[in-house]
Amino acid sequence: MAEEGYKRRFFVTVLLVLALLSVCGCSQRKEKNAPDEEKEQQTPEIQEDQQLYILLYSNTETNRVFLQGSQTGRQEEFEYNGGTYIRGRYDESLTMGELKVGELLKLTYTDKKVLTEIQVAKEAFFYEGITDFSIREDEAVFSVRDKNYYYDEELKIFSEDGIISLNELSSLDTVCLRGMEKQIMTIVVTRGHGTLVFRNTELFEGGMVTVGNVAAQTVSRDMTMEVPEGTHVLSVAHEGYGGSKEITVERFGEVLIDLDTMKGDGPQHGRVKINVTPENAKVTIDGGLADCSQVLELEYGAYRLKAEAEGYEDWSGQLVIKGPDAAVEIELDKLSDEEDEEDSKESSDTEKESKEESKK
Repeated sequence: MAEEGYKRRFFVTVLLVLALLSVCGCSQRKEKNAPDEEKEQQTPEIQEDQQLYILLYSNTETNRVFLQGSQTGRQEEFEYNGGTYIRGRYDESLTMGELKVGELLKLTYTDKKVLTEIQVAKEAFFYEGITDFSIREDEAVFSVRDKNYYYDEELKIFSEDGIISLNELSSLDTVCLRGMEKQIMTIVVTRGHGTLVFRNTELFEGGMVTVGNVAAQTVSRDMTMEVPEGTHVLSVAHEGYGGSKEITVERFGEVLIDLDTMKGDGPQHGRVKINVTPENAKVTIDGGLADCSQVLELEYGAYRLKAEAEGYEDWSGQLVIKGPDAAVEIELDKLSDEEDEEDSKESSDTEKESKEESKK
């Protein structure tokens, strides 16, 4: 009996030892595999997005950027860090601060929306300093120098730190355009406009107001006038009265102009010298022949100016006398050979008809 008890205890002891060894082995295998599993969990999944994104806003203090997908139209927030590669149109290295709102970008990012690479879209067009443009809203057509582009409801227009609507854009603005093929996707206003509001217009109604060499308009009662932002010289003149002053226009701002303060002591006269090329050109002021060999004296106001000479294209413009002295330079363009021949033929035919009429 004692021997059987001994054998039983020995057998139980062996089983316990084997169980302990098995537990230790499993523990070691788990410890051995743990770093690999952790490493696998820490490796981010990289996604290279095929759609273009529009840069809406970037915050360099929080390392966050806000973009809109061109295909989805969805606005999304991404994070960037020191490991984010930023490349320009020509693969030059850029900083986030060098990317401007309205940029068209291609992105590579992790599943946590951390940007690993930002590339300015090479295939997108980029036109800056555009001033000669028009918009046909009924057709959603944007025309630039006789070339037509289309836009859709996702068009983004940026002005300073905000987004504006299409009807807030003026043909006086200077803009930067970005898009793909014939579609304009973003517009950035680099130079905007403001509004002049005129009061006490009575004395100058029918006269002319000019703002530097960027805008001119006939004065009417309580008129308003859009002009580019910046500092300009404003002048007004009519029937011997007028003057000039410097104004500063802010983007989307209004400037009140009291014309009563600009009438001066009238009626006043200004001296003007008209230099015309060729010298034998005939110049008229409001239909009357002007002697360009002399300095002319005219009342403050606006005048119709015309010049013509044989073999040259006719020229017409407006002369505004708004100060004591002024000079006008007129240079006529030569007619092409074909136009010259046509003019000569018309002149000959007219002369022939006149002779035949006199014979009758």
